[in-house]
Amino acid sequence: MPIIMTARYQVRPQAVDRCKQAIKNLVEYVKENEKGTLYYIANQEILNPYAFLHMMIFQDEVALTMHRSSEAAERFVSVIYPAAIDPLEFKEYNEIGHNFNFGRQ
Repeated sequence: MPIIMTARYQVRPQAVDRCKQAIKNLVEYVKENEKGTLYYIANQEILNPYAFLHMMIFQDEVALTMHRSSEAAERFVSVIYPAAIDPLEFKEYNEIGHNFNFGRQ
C-alpha cells in the first residue's frame, strides 16, 4: 500500500534562498534516483514565502526508508533543520481518491 505524506515547515527569512536550493537539489535527486518515490512536490507558500509544504507518495516502506536514508536527504536535513523556526511537521494520510492526470489533453 502506498505511503502518502506531507512535510510542513517554516524557515528563517535569511535562510530562504539556501533552503530553496536544498529543496531543488533534493527533488532533482528524487527524480533521478528514487523509482519508489511515486510523487514528490515541494511548494513555497505565496503569502508567506518562508513556509514550505512537501507532498509525497512512496510505493512502500522500502521506498520511504531508501528516501530517508539517502545522501540527498541527509544534505537536505543539514540545511533545512537548522534553518527551521519550529520542528518540521510530518503527517501520513490514507488515500480517498486522486486525479494525477497532469499530462492529459
